[in-house]
Amino acid sequence: MSEIISLIFELIIFVSILWMLVFLSVFLHEAGHALGYRIVTEDRDWHIRVGSGKKLLNTRKLTVKLLPFDGCFMPSEKNMTDTAAKRIAMLSGGPAVSLILTAALLAVRLGGMSLHSEIITADAIEFFIRAALFINLFILIQSLIPAHYFYGELKGMETDGLQIIKIIRSYTSKS
Repeated sequence: MSEIISLIFELIIFVSILWMLVFLSVFLHEAGHALGYRIVTEDRDWHIRVGSGKKLLNTRKLTVKLLPFDGCFMPSEKNMTDTAAKRIAMLSGGPAVSLILTAALLAVRLGGMSLHSEIITADAIEFFIRAALFINLFILIQSLIPAHYFYGELKGMETDGLQIIKIIRSYTSKS
């Protein structure tokens, strides 16, 4: 009986760590948009939503939902980015952060770093590093592909890459 309880406990920890990795990856991507927006507008009025489904947390700046597989950065209505360069800077912030995270995780993965812990095995650490690398690489590629999202609360909305291409096309067609 204690083996079953131990297995259930380990499974709960495993799923919780994976949930946290997805949440942090999506949150940091959206925070990259917020940083790009903040740099070009100096506006601190924005909101980030991570996930879909049931709300777990709702504050003035952040909403966290149960399924952390999508996210959205919402700038304030009063200070929307008014130029093509500002919109591109805001849209590029998320993929830039995802690229940095992917590169850092790849460096850890390939760098041969020795990771030891008294609590978690080296194999588990390696698994979670690989999972985080895959998650961030997926977010990076998905956000740059010029398409519409096909799932979650973003379904039908344009990816960062598609929005950037449309801005560039509209700018070059006016010239």
